[in-house]
Amino acid sequence: MMNGKGFWKGIGLVCLLLLGVETSAQEVRTPMEPGDLNRSFWTLSIQDADSGEELVGIRSHHLMTPASTMKLVSTATLWSQKGGVGRIPTEIKTNGSVVNGRVEGDIYIIGHGDPSIGSRYFWNKDQDTFFKLVVQKLREKGISAISGNIIALLPKSDFQANNPKWLAYDMGNAYAAGLWDLNAHDNSYSIHFTDYGKSFYVEPEIPDFKLSKMYERTNTRSRDSIYISPFVLPDGSYAITGAYPANVPKLLVRGAIPNPPLFIAHRLRSFLMKQGISVGGKATTAPSMDDSGVSLYTFESPSLRELIEITLFYSHNLFAEGMLRQVAIDKSSLPGHNTTQTAIQVVNDYWKSRGMDVSELEMMDGSGLSTQNRVSANFLTTMLGKVHRADKGNGYMYLLPRAGIDGTLTIFLKNTPLQGKAYLKSGTLRNVVCYAGYVQLDGKTYTVALMVNNFYGSASTIRKAMEQVLLDSFGLKY
Repeated sequence: MMNGKGFWKGIGLVCLLLLGVETSAQEVRTPMEPGDLNRSFWTLSIQDADSGEELVGIRSHHLMTPASTMKLVSTATLWSQKGGVGRIPTEIKTNGSVVNGRVEGDIYIIGHGDPSIGSRYFWNKDQDTFFKLVVQKLREKGISAISGNIIALLPKSDFQANNPKWLAYDMGNAYAAGLWDLNAHDNSYSIHFTDYGKSFYVEPEIPDFKLSKMYERTNTRSRDSIYISPFVLPDGSYAITGAYPANVPKLLVRGAIPNPPLFIAHRLRSFLMKQGISVGGKATTAPSMDDSGVSLYTFESPSLRELIEITLFYSHNLFAEGMLRQVAIDKSSLPGHNTTQTAIQVVNDYWKSRGMDVSELEMMDGSGLSTQNRVSANFLTTMLGKVHRADKGNGYMYLLPRAGIDGTLTIFLKNTPLQGKAYLKSGTLRNVVCYAGYVQLDGKTYTVALMVNNFYGSASTIRKAMEQVLLDSFGLKY
């Protein structure tokens, strides 16, 4: 993978070898309940991945809020349908003709849901590679002028790019950026607060975008509570609210770009002009092209395998929504449905066709951001088992972070016999902590899902209790 993930996986493997842990599990068994869980609602399912037999089931058919373990459903469905092959195209077309190096007409940018253009999770790539490549390809065709506009397609299907099932408090912030047909820079921007919060500036430049300073500087806080409202004020701006700790000289906060297609159109126009390709018209958006147009260039995303890996390793919400959309990319939206709802119906139909009880899945999005998502531990382990049995190379399992070593699991199960033996997706929301994935012990593979909702105390205390549950289930000790 062309990002920082491979480096950290290598470091983690060295650490695991240095530990010299010899792991041998006893018979899988129902664990004792740690005291820190006795006032929480928790469920557990452990299945033999090769047979599908449930070996441990504690309230395993109860519906739970899954948080980011919902990313397993969106990515496992796409993996089961398409594997890791395939790439997502973004097309550059014109509705005119090219005469003597001049495009007589408009340039259209047509997306198909690629979430990865300019993503900061491709550490060794220029964030503006897409824009530079488009300019390069047009120059290679001898194009030096464009008479018309630079138009990013903004189809009617994008009317709910921001999922209405998400909390409004999340939507203005980068981790809850909506998914559009056209996306770039993780659909996010950075607010750089300077001079102890007295001023700020935004990168990159976003067209027709204004922020209003409505936060307060205070000496009573050591941490900020900065919040970017997703709702437009009467003057067309978005409010930055909350408290800024006055003893902090500078701070970076990331927000969600409200109109990524328009951002892309403006940025491409700027790159064209800077590289000597004149543009007579403006940067704008349109719901469709009048005709099929003439293709000038097609940009392709990294492979689906790489996109799924980033989704799971970094728990990337935008990528997860992108992977869900790809499940139904060739299908028209159902009447009254947005693209996410149509994709969710495809997910339900797919797993039902494979013999699963989809009444144990109430899916609202692909990322797990919605607090209305519900899924059972049994559904997750059964689904993961079906993926394992159809995927003899364990390709999907190895896309997940390793406990105690990788990504969001760096601390969980660290320095225990399950370090490096469990491949898990974590999920965390307020009063929700969940883990689901695979465990490999003594040459056997198990699917596991451990979910805790509505707990008392701190999340770190609950995670320790969850470590105890998993170790006890496999007859292991610290």
